[in-house]
Amino acid sequence: MWSSAPKSTVRWQIYVGDSRQVLAKLPSNHYACAVTSPPYFWQRDYDVSGQIGLEPSVEDYVESLVDTMRAVKRVLRKDGTLFLNLGDTYYSGKGQPHGIDKKHSARRMGRLRVVDASGLGFPQKSLLGLPWRIANGMIDDGWTLRAPIIWQRSRPLPEANVRDRPWRTYEFVFLFTKSPHYRFSRKCLRAAGEEDIWSIDTKSVRGRTHPAAFPEALVRRCLDVSGVRKGAVLDPFSGSCTVLRVAIERGLAATGIDLNPAFCATAATELAHLLNQTARMTTSSKNSNGRR
Repeated sequence: MWSSAPKSTVRWQIYVGDSRQVLAKLPSNHYACAVTSPPYFWQRDYDVSGQIGLEPSVEDYVESLVDTMRAVKRVLRKDGTLFLNLGDTYYSGKGQPHGIDKKHSARRMGRLRVVDASGLGFPQKSLLGLPWRIANGMIDDGWTLRAPIIWQRSRPLPEANVRDRPWRTYEFVFLFTKSPHYRFSRKCLRAAGEEDIWSIDTKSVRGRTHPAAFPEALVRRCLDVSGVRKGAVLDPFSGSCTVLRVAIERGLAATGIDLNPAFCATAATELAHLLNQTARMTTSSKNSNGRR
């Protein structure tokens, strides 16, 4: 585990391990908000055993995520919110690898994937509908789904090899709660001029260490509408710790969990640097005010 310095004004922790096992050791009813983007089904290989996303079937993948979100629900405050970003996967069924993505070495395109092999039980070339399979599983597990938010990617990457369907330009961000009464800020939506369709750039300025980092602007929007002004923020699939960085910049405590030690180590170094930089700016501002 990595954590902030003992005298730090903002507390953060990064745990290495399976989210379900780590969450079981964290205090219940503690986090004010959770924002996360789990690994998509057979899209990338993060080079760690036990990773979610490489299950042998759609049902196993859905079960893994529903189980993890059940553990998140326990540690979320009664008035807390969960923003769950989920992407979908197409079933190739051609019985051969789909190709190699030279821009993203972590994409599992150079070897046979479950979604390339025959016998998965879906029509060839069909979209699997994974976001809604997971959402429905969570509803059955006791979550309240308050809104399916469309994240409209304002600058989506072109799917250059796709010629027989529209390119994908959006993903889902599901807003879940664990109780009927929770914190929420409508004025932030009014200020943005958007309701359940959020047009946000895909660019992640500081997510270079992770092949699937999502944008800070998306995290900011989630935290804005969550109404969280104090308390702790959780990301059980923290990756490059985009969620933690945004939370720390707002003075919120934050906890991240990831199975990949390299991602955690790099993120911990960046978070420590961020806090040091913030502390220097604060000290400089106080000194300037004192000289006036």
